[in-house]
Amino acid sequence: MTNLRYDTICSVLVLFSILIHVKAQPQVISNLQHLPDIKFNSNEYSEYPDNEDGESLAQLNEQQYIKDNVYLRANSHLDKEESTTNILNNNIKWDVHWAAQLKLTQMSAVSMDPYGNVAIFHRGNRIWGPDTFDNENKFNPKNGPIMQNTIILLDKSGKVILEFGKNMFYLPHGLTIDQSGNYWITDVAMHQVFKFNAQDIEKHMEERAQFNSLMTGVSSDHTSALFENSVLKPSITLGEAFVPGNDETRFCKPTAVAVHTNGDFFVSDGYCNSRIIKFDKNGKRILHWGRHWGIGEIVYSQLPPPNAFLVPHALALAIELNYIYVADRENGRVLCFFANNGTFHKEYRHPAIGAQIYSVAYAREKLYLVNGLDPYNPINPVPVKGFVLDIYSGNLLSTFAPKGNMDKPHDLYVTEDGSEIYVVELNNHKIYKFLQGVNDSTHVEDSQSIKQHRSKILIQPDTKDADIGKTNMTKLILGLGSAAVSFVTICVAIAAIVARCQKRGCLLTMRKRMRWEAERRENFKLSSLLENRRGRNFKFLEKRPNTRDFSKLNTEPETSEDEHPENNLAKVI
Repeated sequence: MTNLRYDTICSVLVLFSILIHVKAQPQVISNLQHLPDIKFNSNEYSEYPDNEDGESLAQLNEQQYIKDNVYLRANSHLDKEESTTNILNNNIKWDVHWAAQLKLTQMSAVSMDPYGNVAIFHRGNRIWGPDTFDNENKFNPKNGPIMQNTIILLDKSGKVILEFGKNMFYLPHGLTIDQSGNYWITDVAMHQVFKFNAQDIEKHMEERAQFNSLMTGVSSDHTSALFENSVLKPSITLGEAFVPGNDETRFCKPTAVAVHTNGDFFVSDGYCNSRIIKFDKNGKRILHWGRHWGIGEIVYSQLPPPNAFLVPHALALAIELNYIYVADRENGRVLCFFANNGTFHKEYRHPAIGAQIYSVAYAREKLYLVNGLDPYNPINPVPVKGFVLDIYSGNLLSTFAPKGNMDKPHDLYVTEDGSEIYVVELNNHKIYKFLQGVNDSTHVEDSQSIKQHRSKILIQPDTKDADIGKTNMTKLILGLGSAAVSFVTICVAIAAIVARCQKRGCLLTMRKRMRWEAERRENFKLSSLLENRRGRNFKFLEKRPNTRDFSKLNTEPETSEDEHPENNLAKVI
């Protein structure tokens, strides 16, 4: 009996531990490690303007600037892969003649519509300088909107086919065209994000003359009515015009937008708040993560944590992999998060790129980057150009640039197949088009690489880059598998316990003991004892005859009437 109890207790403990492990696994998958929010305080924010003078980090003292970033210069001894960084990739060629006739000022963003037309977002005659914002990050709306058309649409040959955006924006920054042709725009002066529907833009595609005079008659004293006299009106407007903030409804200099195929979109907010916010297709906030990593918070021997940014400047989505990439500009790195829940996945950093990364794009398992001037190494700065990284290893695959290096590239766009790369610059007012040779063998190699890397991630995950952001289908499969394993384990354990008990005779012994105990309790009852004793005496006297009373003894022979048939006949007569 003692052995039975011991085996039962051990089995229960084993099953309980298995159930706890299975139940805790989904919690690990869906765990979000978001850092606490930083409340809006204008004194905590520094300016990081995009201006013609190439200034960054708002005239910080150079000695303090370098001192506070010792952790970046400490990695300068790493191999810089000179053969890769100094020699441009011959497979990526600059198209010298494309849009060579275009004369624009500061170009802040570039994107492509579903028809293959290239859209450029520029600032007209407005320049972002040290006096553009006050100490509270506020722009003076009395300066009025930009009087020139701020969005230029080019066809495949580089010819201008459309211009619009006059008197609509105050300081353009980000432009993204989603797969449906909708325009997503950020304006850092207005601290707002706008969506313009593709139908409204296509409605006037053939009326170029009308577009050139769309936005007129807007008074700078009535900024709330900015789009009332416009043919194009935003279908979604997020943020409060000219009011910076860090809360549920306001932004502070938002920089970029990335749009998912299901309509969800991400906003990098931006120069002040340093956070990423996810919205559904209707503009309802879903989640956010990230906080500001200011100069005063830097620990010399410590790199910034993955959820702290210093100007998240650009976004890129790898939809098939469920990744979103963030160009953390002033930290000189690209961070990868899971798009469904914002959980950190991987960091990309390379000494050949330097300390600033302005933009990032994704295509076919590769990251495309453009860097900026390295303020931490003015004597021997890294060259400013484009870079291609492998998303799995983080290795630098190739570089690209026009004849000579770039000056201050601000944004880039890469087609889905990676065959076309577009880069826009702020200072020298140029747009570059690069053509990358893509053939069928490359497609086959990339598809095989995808399968190999995905199988490695599933079978042998790295503890640092653990894939904890599984999709819903993966969660369902894991849950069903865990439930099946638990059920089989429970059945095997119960069968083992029963078999062991049967072998020892524990079940039969227990049944007999229970029956004996019941009979023993019944026999100890006084009424039962008297009744049994009384019944036994009477039955004994009735069944046992007196041997001395021979008259009652039957001495007649045992015969039957069949043996004397004559007697039966006589009785009948």
